[in-house]
Amino acid sequence: MKNKVTFLTLALMLAFSSLSMAQLTILSGPEQGSYYKFTNDIVKVVAPAFATPLVNSPTSGAAYNFEKLTDPDSPDKIAMIQSDYLYYMQAKDSRENTEKTKQLKVLLPLANEEIHLVTKANKGILGLKDLDDKTVAIGTQDQGTYATANLIKDRSGIYWTSRNIHFDDALKELYADKIDAFFFVGSAPVEKLDLNPQSMVEDLDLVPLENFNDWAKYYDNDTIYAGDYKWLDYGVPTFGVRALLVVNESKLTADDKNKVLQLKMAIQNKFDELKKVGHPKWKEVDFFDWDETDWPVYK
Repeated sequence: MKNKVTFLTLALMLAFSSLSMAQLTILSGPEQGSYYKFTNDIVKVVAPAFATPLVNSPTSGAAYNFEKLTDPDSPDKIAMIQSDYLYYMQAKDSRENTEKTKQLKVLLPLANEEIHLVTKANKGILGLKDLDDKTVAIGTQDQGTYATANLIKDRSGIYWTSRNIHFDDALKELYADKIDAFFFVGSAPVEKLDLNPQSMVEDLDLVPLENFNDWAKYYDNDTIYAGDYKWLDYGVPTFGVRALLVVNESKLTADDKNKVLQLKMAIQNKFDELKKVGHPKWKEVDFFDWDETDWPVYK
């Protein structure tokens, strides 16, 4: 009996392993965030005409994705990561004499993600400088937001008290007055923030961001527009960072390489449909607007 159970267990493991090898899994992000939405769009639009099954695997964020992508013991090969996090980890490689980022390539550049600084209207926070001595949620270490917020803090010289609270819980903590504001990096509109104003007990505010002490030197000027959120009736200047679909070339078999290139071409071929039915930010995507001197492209 014991031998039968062992045999059955091994058979199930082999079946699961074969299934995993036969599909392409994309690590995305929190289910109410833009990474998950972009990846879901790809799966819905591209998968029906794609020979290899595509799987959207929700995760806690870009930093988690990076760790799985660079872990040689993890099977994950493709993930959504924001560009500033890649540069952040590349600098860490240089400092620590490691090579985690060496084999990572940009499969496709996607839309800009806006840096959201969210507060309540009654907090009186009108700009980044008003965060001095405030309590601010910056995401958890699994999220790219965590690195972005820490970079802003270090470069700007504004020293708020940081709380490591995941995006999924930040809004609740803000309404409970346990924090004064929170950062989140995502392509507007982000589902979790797109609340009906009639259901809001207290009004939310997006804080306009301006560059001082050159903290935003390596970010793009961007805007969160009126109407991006149901409760937002004015444009908010901010800065953006590019969302990237990234692949670890060192993990790819010869068969994988063909599948990944086919996926890249399939997404490009279905671009018009993605713009019609997907996240609004697909309309701003330019697959060729990427400088390979910033990061190499997978070809």
